[in-house]
Amino acid sequence: MFRTLYHAGLRSEEASLLDRPDLHFTRGPFGKLHVRFGKGARTSGPRPRWVPMLDGLDLVLHWFLDDVRGKFPDSPVLFADESGGSLHRGTIRNRLRYLMELEGRPATDRFSPHALRRACATHNYERGVDLVAIQQLLGHWTVSSTMRYVRPSATFIEDAYRRAVTTTLGELTAEGDSSA
Repeated sequence: MFRTLYHAGLRSEEASLLDRPDLHFTRGPFGKLHVRFGKGARTSGPRPRWVPMLDGLDLVLHWFLDDVRGKFPDSPVLFADESGGSLHRGTIRNRLRYLMELEGRPATDRFSPHALRRACATHNYERGVDLVAIQQLLGHWTVSSTMRYVRPSATFIEDAYRRAVTTTLGELTAEGDSSA
C-alpha cells in the first residue's frame, strides 16, 4: 500500500478505492493504474486518470497479488480490510503511524501518507521529470498546485549544476573524438 502511495503519487483515498481490475500490467511500457476516483477540483466530482507503475511498482503489485492479497477475503478490492472491504484512509494513516512507532522512529521524524505523495513529486522533479508530467501523475488541475508539492533537497542546485557540467563535458569530449 505505502509503496503504491509513494511510487504512483496517490492519495490514501485513491489507493483505498482501487480494485484489482484497475491494475493494467500490459498497458504502456510500465503498466498503469486506473485511478477511477481521483479527487475532483472544487467539488467537480471524481476525476479519473491513468497512472504509470514507475520504479518497479508493477513488480511490487504482482508480488502483493500473488503472495499477500489471497490471505484476505475474496472481493474486487485491491487493498482490502479483514472483511474484504476498502480500507478507510484513517486506517491507512494509523497503520503508517503504528509501523513508524514499531521501528522506533522519533515522533519528530514521522510523516503522514500524504507526505509520500509529496516525496513522489519531489523525487521525480529532482530526477528531471517534466513538471507537467508530474502534474498529470498526481492528478492536479494546475502546475501551481504541483509546485506546492515539490520540496527540492538542500543540494538540488549543486546537483543540477554537476549534471549540466558533466553532460556538457561529455558532449565536448565526444565532439573532440569525432573530429580527429
